[in-house]
Amino acid sequence: MNPNQPNILCAVVMLVSTTVVQQTAGQEKLTLKPAPKTVAWGYYDAKAAPVLRVKSGDTVEIQTPSALKSAQEAKRPIIYVKHLVPPLHYPPLGRQARLQGTILMKLKIAADGAVLSIESSPGDSGTVGFGLLRDDAEKLVKKWTFGCVGCPPDVPFGHAMKFRYTLDDDVSIQESTTVVMNLPDEITITSDSFPCDHCPSPKASKKGSH
Repeated sequence: MNPNQPNILCAVVMLVSTTVVQQTAGQEKLTLKPAPKTVAWGYYDAKAAPVLRVKSGDTVEIQTPSALKSAQEAKRPIIYVKHLVPPLHYPPLGRQARLQGTILMKLKIAADGAVLSIESSPGDSGTVGFGLLRDDAEKLVKKWTFGCVGCPPDVPFGHAMKFRYTLDDDVSIQESTTVVMNLPDEITITSDSFPCDHCPSPKASKKGSH
């Protein structure tokens, strides 16, 4: 049991019990919901104003915060990357074709941390060139290994992560790539655009749109 639960239950009951009024005609079914004004955490002030008045014979339903849910969240497994091969470049063909977008990958990971399988899908509606970007992301992640604190031993576990490929407005023959890793959940790879004679200039397009 969560150590905070007895405090919660006790505090709520005390808030109700201090407001009992003796023998009054009629019976009611009352509900006391958890809220900042109705729950006292750990310490109850006897001077606190009543939040519910109960008459003799009334039925009271006391709703308490879910201590069990809090305990489950506290025990949620922590997944981390043990070994990775970092992305060093934007996919060359993707850069030349100006492909960009987000790849959402659902990983199945063995108990030893190796990636068993990957199920990928477009992470947003603006993803262009999904197949090429997916292959680049999966090729990298298949070489990674993961760990998990709190997962059952000797049992595979799952994890979802995103690879974001973005091209900025700068145009350059020489590639300049920036990689930002927010592990274990997200990787962002940003590069300047490849020169394209028949493509409209991004900056010119923005000026023309005003």
